[in-house]
Amino acid sequence: MIIKKRGIPGAFAGLASLVSRISESDEVFKRIKSDYKNSRAGFAGELKVDNFLEELELKMPYYVLQNLNIRVGKKEVQIDTVIIHPNFIMIIEIKNMRGEFYFDPVNKHFYRLSDVGKKEGMRNPESQLSRSTTIINSFLRGKGIEMSANGLIVFVSRAGIVMQASEKRETIPLDSLVEYIEFLENRTKRVMPTEKCKRLALELLAEDRPEELVSIVDFYNVSIDKVKKGVRCPECSTIPMLRKHSRWYCEKCGKESRDAHLNTLKEYRLLFGPEITSRSAIEFMQHNSIYFAIRVLNNNAEIKKAKARYRLFQISDEKHLLSEFIWAELKN
Repeated sequence: MIIKKRGIPGAFAGLASLVSRISESDEVFKRIKSDYKNSRAGFAGELKVDNFLEELELKMPYYVLQNLNIRVGKKEVQIDTVIIHPNFIMIIEIKNMRGEFYFDPVNKHFYRLSDVGKKEGMRNPESQLSRSTTIINSFLRGKGIEMSANGLIVFVSRAGIVMQASEKRETIPLDSLVEYIEFLENRTKRVMPTEKCKRLALELLAEDRPEELVSIVDFYNVSIDKVKKGVRCPECSTIPMLRKHSRWYCEKCGKESRDAHLNTLKEYRLLFGPEITSRSAIEFMQHNSIYFAIRVLNNNAEIKKAKARYRLFQISDEKHLLSEFIWAELKN
């Protein structure tokens, strides 16, 4: 049973928006494009693991939390997937990368060999998993549960081959995931009653923290004038759509829409943060009516600050409205 389902990561959604709204000639474009590709691969890998876990046929009830952000004391960690089972607690670290990979037990490094045989150092999933298991185990001790979480590293891409495995953590390819967990159930004994498992899953969910919103434009130090403005076509993603007779019209594919500006409003939040004025809205949507912008914001955002001739609005977090655009990006 899935207690927390994976949503669209804000970082990936923001990068997908920014990479399509900045010129390839811009000096920071290469870095943004690289980060976007890595973020897209990571999210795609997580979705593949989610699909595989749906094939599990376990004898006992179990509970899954996807993309958990948890803090215990001063330590905070993002966990790809947690499985809570009466026999075990499994933390899964997901990697979707291509190449030949080596875990160096002496220097604690994790690297990939390039085509010319050069070592390319990368963030070590062992370290990431150690932080996750430490925090979860601390949480379990705080609840009086005498059980320790296990860590598992899953390599998703068939073009990613582990040549030297980790000595600390189990490392398996995605194709072996279902078999591994089903085998784990059979070789371990029950530690927790089923009802306690569910309660623990709900207690972990209660500790889940919302994703911290960062202005992606500020993060990459991109000036506002370099970001392409306009409403995105919900059909073909072309920017900008034209405003004709109270509708948005795409010159490229002929799509017409009454509310395409709502998705663009959510893009503004990803790019610049949640706060917006009516002037900023008409500039970003490339609409010439301040009254249209005020009406849209009054209906789709909350007033954060209001003075005689000034209103500051706050856009709500509704990344699901961008889901069609995001899924199209994943397919590209």
